Amino acid sequence: MSKPINRNKKEFKMINSFALLFFVIIFAAILTHIIPAGHFDTIEVNGRMVINPDSFKFIESNPASFFDIFRAVPYGLVASAMLVIGTMMIGGSIGVIQETGALNIGISKAISKLGNKGGNLVLVLIFCIFASLGGFLGFIEASIPFIPLAISIAVGLGYDSITGVAVALLGAMIGFSSGPTNPLTVGISQSLAGLPMFSGLSFRIVIFVITIIVSLHHILKYSKSIKADSSKSLMHDIDTSDLSFDVDTFQKEKFTLAHKLIILTLIGCLGLFIYGAINFRWYFNELSALFILIALVAGVLGKLGINKTAEVFVKGASGIAGGALIIGVARGIQWILESGNIIDTIIHSISTPLSTLPPVISAIAMLLFICVINFFIPSGSGKAVITMPIMLPMADIVGISKQTAILAYQLGDGITNIIYPTLGVVLIALAFGKVPYDRWFKFTISLVIKLLILSIIFLFVAIQINYGPF
Repeated sequence: MSKPINRNKKEFKMINSFALLFFVIIFAAILTHIIPAGHFDTIEVNGRMVINPDSFKFIESNPASFFDIFRAVPYGLVASAMLVIGTMMIGGSIGVIQETGALNIGISKAISKLGNKGGNLVLVLIFCIFASLGGFLGFIEASIPFIPLAISIAVGLGYDSITGVAVALLGAMIGFSSGPTNPLTVGISQSLAGLPMFSGLSFRIVIFVITIIVSLHHILKYSKSIKADSSKSLMHDIDTSDLSFDVDTFQKEKFTLAHKLIILTLIGCLGLFIYGAINFRWYFNELSALFILIALVAGVLGKLGINKTAEVFVKGASGIAGGALIIGVARGIQWILESGNIIDTIIHSISTPLSTLPPVISAIAMLLFICVINFFIPSGSGKAVITMPIMLPMADIVGISKQTAILAYQLGDGITNIIYPTLGVVLIALAFGKVPYDRWFKFTISLVIKLLILSIIFLFVAIQINYGPF
């Protein structure tokens, strides 16, 4: 006899990110009534302004009013307009590219051609494609449409759906966390720090390659074991046969010259931006302009027409608007803290005990701090806007470079997101693969530990080489 359904029982739901950030704004406003106002003086060192760690003093308090709680949102959006607009322009452009089919068909063709050369090679290729999207473009959400494709390929090749989720989701997230030119973590953080855009690129490329190798080893070791003995699969008792596909179906779509030119335009403009960022100090406005150009070229080559191109661009921008607006709402928290003059007091309180510790311990503490806050605010760009105003001055005080502090932020932001259920992309990917969260946690927890240990090593090296330019 079945148990009666308890209709009064409410299903647990994670709080919406906007609601969570608004509560943080309220909490920040309350803090301005509790924490005394303080101020650091700034001094010029080698042509740039840094805080003088010995100059802290308490000043007259300026606690936030009730109305300030609501003013924080529009003021935050205005202050972060460049980042919000840039994020939406990227989303619109990718929407146009996807409408042409260039990425979908191009990726499918590459994978299908390698299908007869061994399953492991296909898994490596898929992982590297997703890692490149995450590492160089900062795309995690944009990878969602391709996750079912990766799962289908993995299951069709005789692996399980966790393997498919892993090569796609882990690929994007590992790339995002160690990305050499991730605009949503590295780009935003460096712009807030006044560092040249994407400076320190060589060391991040080394980190990118090492984390990819470690992650691929983790996935391939598992895939090899389940290929030899299917009972070792974490999904052995779940039917996923409906997720597989016939690789030959990808041969039905023609990869035209127009598709190739669209992808080359995307790659070429990204290369142009990296060159401009390094040589001409290009920032998000220039990145936005290039993505508008990419969208126009893709629309022309894809024969979408003026109206269709504009419609798809707007749709793509609106699809990522929620994530873009989070940046502005998060910036509102900083506006509250700055208006109340308590940021310097917080920095002084946190940095004082850290300043007595070796720099590497301070850097590790920053890493762990981001790992914790990452659970509550999984948005990489939004979290950067909140935490960088605290971490960057703290770096000056504890004696590590701003570049090292940003590296600690970048690594801490992405790695723990692999197992945190507060990141929607994780839950979406698991749903695509019919993977229960507890089995995903079991599959990934050892990898997360390895990557955190590697992150500590990377931070140690960064301090030893005085990772900069400052």
